[in-house]
Amino acid sequence: MKTQLYEWHEKNGEITNFSGFKMPVLYSSIKEEHMIVRTAAGLFDVSHMGRMWIEGQDAEKFLNLLVPRDLAKTPVGRTSYTFMLNEYGGFKDDMVIGRIEMNKWLLVWNAGNLQKITNWMNSIKSTLDQFNDLDIILRDISSSSAMFALQGPKAVNVLSEILNEDIELPSAWNILKTMFNDIKVIISGTGYTGENGYEIIVLNTTIEDPTKAIQIWEHLLKIGESERIKPCGLGARDSLRLEAGFPLYGNDINESITPIEANLFFPPLVHLDKPFFFGKSNLQLFSNSRPNNIRVGFIALRKGPIPRPGLKLFKDGKEIGVVSSGGYSPVLNIGIGMGYVPPNMNEEGNLIQFEVRGKLHYVKIKKFPLFDPKKWGAKRKQ
Repeated sequence: MKTQLYEWHEKNGEITNFSGFKMPVLYSSIKEEHMIVRTAAGLFDVSHMGRMWIEGQDAEKFLNLLVPRDLAKTPVGRTSYTFMLNEYGGFKDDMVIGRIEMNKWLLVWNAGNLQKITNWMNSIKSTLDQFNDLDIILRDISSSSAMFALQGPKAVNVLSEILNEDIELPSAWNILKTMFNDIKVIISGTGYTGENGYEIIVLNTTIEDPTKAIQIWEHLLKIGESERIKPCGLGARDSLRLEAGFPLYGNDINESITPIEANLFFPPLVHLDKPFFFGKSNLQLFSNSRPNNIRVGFIALRKGPIPRPGLKLFKDGKEIGVVSSGGYSPVLNIGIGMGYVPPNMNEEGNLIQFEVRGKLHYVKIKKFPLFDPKKWGAKRKQ
């Protein structure tokens, strides 16, 4: 599959296959694109992600059955990070849900689970409607919209130039529906880089006629020239989220891993006081016992081999876990990663090792984010 900007990406970047889509992995270099996001502004095409409207009087009730977060606490104009779980408490996917209107929600989830989540929601809806006659409409807009991520400390300057003066940009986790000239868009203060920034959904545009999507993409790049904006590919997107400590579905979370093990078991992500959500009974059971493994972050002690997914982790010569994600950090100029180890190993500064070709290399446990939040990221001191 291709996004609406495929021809632009093919002309200007290097294409790779990702979750069934032909996507740009880079335009110049991963390091350069990574650092432009950390210091200025980068623009990503993330149209491969799933997007759906959930509407109706019972939309909130329906969604609250599917996620462990209490969406009654998400007001109009606000988004929430959450996830859908299977009956065992494992991740079906993680996602962002935004309340656009009182009875209208926007759901955004991962491309790799595009069909799985759509099928899951439709199957639950049909079962519930059969018994409860709930007022819910699901409208998949993945193919009738485009989605871009404008990320970095200068993102606010770029977006301010393109919006009318009377429109206030959404702050972190807020969302609004507005217009770029005569093009309908949704803007949210969300992203996947650890930086301040926005995700922009262009409505009513298709791969058959991508004019609106191309117009906004090119306009953002043109307007942002004074802020050194650059188009960025999936390579930088992965290294940025890894530095920030964000899990990637398929690597760091999946249907056999629970939020307890993923270190995501806390309010407001999980509200066990909700009457019901899929996976609740098992999470309640697991919450009373210590997990065998927990997700941690780590940084290499010296330059050399990079921790890569699938490599084994050791402590005092004993195998203790596995690297789930890993790579090079342009900010730290060294290898970083995350993986699963016994809970007693999750102590800041604890030394463990990863194995490459029979040799062990030291890393130290570090709480997320892996960079210094006073110098980098959304919470940096200006």
